[in-house]
Amino acid sequence: MNYKSHINEESSPKQYCTWQEVEVLVERLAHTIRISDKKYDVILAITNGGIIPARLIARELDINHIQFIPIRNKKLHIEEMLPLLKERKYLIIDDIYDTGDTFSKVYVVVKEFDSEFAFLMTRYKNINAPLIAKVLNHEKWIVFPWERKCY
Repeated sequence: MNYKSHINEESSPKQYCTWQEVEVLVERLAHTIRISDKKYDVILAITNGGIIPARLIARELDINHIQFIPIRNKKLHIEEMLPLLKERKYLIIDDIYDTGDTFSKVYVVVKEFDSEFAFLMTRYKNINAPLIAKVLNHEKWIVFPWERKCY
């Protein structure tokens, strides 16, 4: 699904996600992965939102190898990625599936490799990733704890 959302940070009401909720989502996602009996060699963290969830999932699944998929200003910087190997199985982690734009960019790069996507949250039930911890039922802008600015 490649849905272009009208949601944006400036005009949408915000919903703040707590560290406690993140831990619950991580546990739920890790449980789903464990009962699927799938094993992964490497976690690929989509920057910036997927870095912290990737580390937490790695802790839960006892995976010691994390690489980054560098996304900055909505652009994939493939030249900065470490090479992917055909003999490895990858779990790609991001915080939220929103418009599908990031997913689409990353999918083009990983489609030839043994990989699956996992998200802490999504706005939509029928997306391309079966590994989801929570489906939202609103269009509020989600603010994760690692995104908050302290003043």
